[in-house]
Amino acid sequence: MSTVSTTLDEAVPADSDGLSSSAEAAPERAAMRHPARFTLALSAVVFAFSLMQTLVVPALPTLGRELHATGQGTGWILTAFLLAGAVLAPVVGNLGDRFGHRRVLLTTVLVFAVATLTAAAAPTLGVLLVARVVQGVSTATFPLALALASARLDGARRAAAFGWIAGMVGLGAGIALVVGGVVVDTLSWRWLFVIGAALILASAAMVAAWVPRATTPAVARPTDWPGIVLLAGGLVGILLAVSQGGTWGWGSIRTLGTAAAGLVLLALLVVVEMRTADPVADVRTFRHGPLALISLLTLAVGFVPYVCYVALPLIMQAPASTGYGQGMSVTVSALAMLPSAVMVFLGGRLTPVLVARYGTGITALVAPAVMALGAIGLALWPTAPAAVVVSFAVLGFGNGIGYAICAQLVMAWSPPSEAGAATGLNSVVRTIGSASAAPVVAALLTADAVAGHDPALPYSAAFWVAAAASLLGAVAALALIAKSSRPARGSHAA
Repeated sequence: MSTVSTTLDEAVPADSDGLSSSAEAAPERAAMRHPARFTLALSAVVFAFSLMQTLVVPALPTLGRELHATGQGTGWILTAFLLAGAVLAPVVGNLGDRFGHRRVLLTTVLVFAVATLTAAAAPTLGVLLVARVVQGVSTATFPLALALASARLDGARRAAAFGWIAGMVGLGAGIALVVGGVVVDTLSWRWLFVIGAALILASAAMVAAWVPRATTPAVARPTDWPGIVLLAGGLVGILLAVSQGGTWGWGSIRTLGTAAAGLVLLALLVVVEMRTADPVADVRTFRHGPLALISLLTLAVGFVPYVCYVALPLIMQAPASTGYGQGMSVTVSALAMLPSAVMVFLGGRLTPVLVARYGTGITALVAPAVMALGAIGLALWPTAPAAVVVSFAVLGFGNGIGYAICAQLVMAWSPPSEAGAATGLNSVVRTIGSASAAPVVAALLTADAVAGHDPALPYSAAFWVAAAASLLGAVAALALIAKSSRPARGSHAA
């Protein structure tokens, strides 16, 4: 193992590595009789969340027609989920830190199930959008699941659980594109939500049966309402500007004003949280570890796959007469994306092995480097079906490693009492990256600058942007390694 990767692992605070030195966690771990079932239950919950996040993507045109929605209104079916998730993930994660992660996770999943059944029966676009907003609470299942795994498992079992849980984020999103396409082609869009509700309720039953109650009560603390309001307002402003910039105009007063308002609220959040004893977003943790670098890497991990989720179905389903299209049906194009979903899962499962062999630093570098390789392949051969499938599978493998290593790094650098809130904030960063992909791709596909050129050029440009974002993540990983190469808090270079 290299010196820099070794020192990165040593630089992680011993008392923040998943409660490894916390006396109060010992009874929880002693009571863990079935760790495999425990991990399966948490993975199932996260899989259900990830599935429902993107399951509607293949159905968006059908939903727009049947609900008589405009193109902008149809887009909000996806945007509403992402916006709500970004706001709710850190808040619900913080509630888990305060009132118990298992209790809050079960409540979250049940609310998720009710919202999904409501979506299945939605008579109008308005009802569906309200249901999708409430469904966004499911974004918090990821930080809550990681917090539970960190508190209840040790060593190799905890690392394996992190790999499984993080792998579900990418696997669910990829599988959703396949399942969504098949269901839309053969049944009805309403069955997307019926199937999703069944999976959600099944995962809730698994959590209730296989995730044991805490033997030590959660410590109730005051709720940071000012922080919650500022965080919610700031994130809504930023994400609204990002998601609607293409419609409003990137240089319009509306877009710039909304973004500026969001930034001001987030700046006020920093001031308020620095003076709050129990903040919903403890910005002070950024002074004690490389969380800013981890967030930059997470941003790339969230952004890059969504560029492909938006652009690839357009390429695959467009008629061959366009000069770039491959003329596939919804189902066939979805199946062409299946290998990437499988590779995302395998990447997450392989991450513990890479960490054990090479350390967290090298593993954090491998993830964006592999994503960049896949994105470059897509940019070079966007109209060759075989090259697209292989390149997207390579990208998916790196993405799976990225999900897992980012989760592990955040949990390692976060105080045990704020594990849920910290991973919730990291989920926000990933969601911002994901939400940014669609407007970026849309802007490239409609840019006047490419008019009259090769019709595949806008798609190549989108994949080159994804490659650049991946390389930015690699730079963050290199900086993370460099930062840790210096002895930290009594650690010594190998």
